[in-house]
Amino acid sequence: MSSPEPKKRRRDTKLYSEDWVLGEEEDIEGKHTFNLQEKLESVKFDRDFIQEMEGKDFTISYLQQNGFETPILVTEKSDLGLLVPSKIFSVNDVKICVGSRRHIDVMDVNTQKNIVMTMKEWQKYFDDPVRDKLLNVLSLEFSHTKLDNYVQSPMIVRQIDWVDTVWPRHLKEAQTESTNAIEDMMYPKVQKYCLMSVKGCYTDFHIDFGGTSVWYHILKGSKIFWLIPPTDVNISKYEKWVLSGQQGDVFFGDTVEWCGRVTLNEGSTFFIPSGWIHAVYTPSDSMVFGGNFLHSYCIDTQLRIAQVEETTHVPQKFRYPFFTEMLWYVLERYVHCLLGVSHIKDTPSNPAKEHVHLTIQELRGIKAILSYLHFLPTTKKNVPALIEDPVSLIKDVRILVERHRNDSPASAVTGCAIFKATQAVMTKRKIVKLKRGPKPKKDKEGKLAVKSPKIAAPKRRRTRCKKCVACNNNDCGQCNFCKDMIKFGGTGKSKQSCTQRQCLQPMLPNNTTCLICGKDGWENDHSRIEAETRELIPSSIMECAICYDLVHPTCIAASYPDVSGIVDEDLPNSWECPRCCMEGRNTNYKPRHFKARDKLSSLRESGIFTNGTEELVETVETSS
Repeated sequence: MSSPEPKKRRRDTKLYSEDWVLGEEEDIEGKHTFNLQEKLESVKFDRDFIQEMEGKDFTISYLQQNGFETPILVTEKSDLGLLVPSKIFSVNDVKICVGSRRHIDVMDVNTQKNIVMTMKEWQKYFDDPVRDKLLNVLSLEFSHTKLDNYVQSPMIVRQIDWVDTVWPRHLKEAQTESTNAIEDMMYPKVQKYCLMSVKGCYTDFHIDFGGTSVWYHILKGSKIFWLIPPTDVNISKYEKWVLSGQQGDVFFGDTVEWCGRVTLNEGSTFFIPSGWIHAVYTPSDSMVFGGNFLHSYCIDTQLRIAQVEETTHVPQKFRYPFFTEMLWYVLERYVHCLLGVSHIKDTPSNPAKEHVHLTIQELRGIKAILSYLHFLPTTKKNVPALIEDPVSLIKDVRILVERHRNDSPASAVTGCAIFKATQAVMTKRKIVKLKRGPKPKKDKEGKLAVKSPKIAAPKRRRTRCKKCVACNNNDCGQCNFCKDMIKFGGTGKSKQSCTQRQCLQPMLPNNTTCLICGKDGWENDHSRIEAETRELIPSSIMECAICYDLVHPTCIAASYPDVSGIVDEDLPNSWECPRCCMEGRNTNYKPRHFKARDKLSSLRESGIFTNGTEELVETVETSS
């Protein structure tokens, strides 16, 4: 899938291709010397490596008993706990959700160069039936955008993904940026991707970064996969093939003994295990949602692929972010859960209650992590700042391995993962004194000088547009707001709409009036406007996203003749008004859509963060 998106242009010449970012995308009539159409039709690749199953059967128990070594295809998503938008969801809806100004990396298939486009430019290209170039969006990670509300990874992924079960929760909750720049990451931000491909794109053979596994749901269109198992022989051949620089001349599937091909149709969900070498062809315009994840049931393969990335000289910015730090947190979580000893600052230890058996994959994986970290150079061990004593942690891991060396594989099949969702670091926050304003002035008689209060611009609650995809969705029944609804057995206290029904383009109410002239959006003195008029002539009132003033542009233009407002293309009747632009209030402004920004502010005030880094600072007191 994808890796963090860099701010600088990537190198034109690459030794490595990874899914959705560095894929060697070629037109079917492109630069390959081999005949791709022949590879699509050859019976040689009709071997079937995948296992088809129902979503309800892909569980923790299945992984504990079988591991995760075979690609799994689920044709119906109903029992997966997976949430994706409806089939009418379009590229234009993606643009509305992530913002028309969002910069995205786009691969020019013919020149093999990356270009940067805005979502508005990409949507215009994708919807144009006449395309003069073959382009492909490869790395749109959309966490912390509106689109985040419409996609939820399968339940099994959420139960085992190390980002959810190992990485400290307060670091993830402190994420504020929706882009994938590594310098803005507070956690490995690789969980939710949107891939938009046009007909004819081909991604050459690759292994996903960091040996991550992948979930891959086809919302629209179809995909054809070639799959090669990650045997030692195949991985060695893959390394030589990548370093040879002859990828355009040699179809890697012809060089190995076993290579299978599978076609994924609309509505299918595909799970690719760690290390599988695969290539992808797009027969028709498609939209895919998916994500990458590390987990405990194939740790040794994940580490093997990390070594392959070293051998093939993959730049650090294209690898799994914080990979080594994650390994330290994995060891700490195993020690915490099984021995009851915590090695993270300000996290209390709890004595282990009973002996929990580990699977063969987990025990072998823990040993592999110890070996991997041991042989890393000192400068690359990357011990997280939260782990106070790494030497003591390693000693406890060795004790854990010794205690569990004779665990029974049958007893390890419990249906419950060793790791639960991670908890935030429990600290007592510092008491922050509020800054007092200047003392009130007194007049000559010693009485307080009372200033007339400022009349703030009226704030109107926007109403549903009743046209977008969200307005026409049904309640999902799975989000927290749905669970609170009475019809789903909740208490009905929150009275919030389903996350998948939150309007993408809410409108100003019809009775909204201008702060300056007092007239409504149709230049009338009354607010009762017929529905036909609203359909044909939209309201002319604009709401400032910074000061919330509601005005006609013509009314405010008289006061600021030399300054123009900046219109928001994603939200109707929204702009940054000329007054805020003239005063410079729009330069540091960030939309207040997400709670993560408020969370970061509170963490900084409490002393947990300094300057947005991950290091803990001293707190007044640690709670028990």
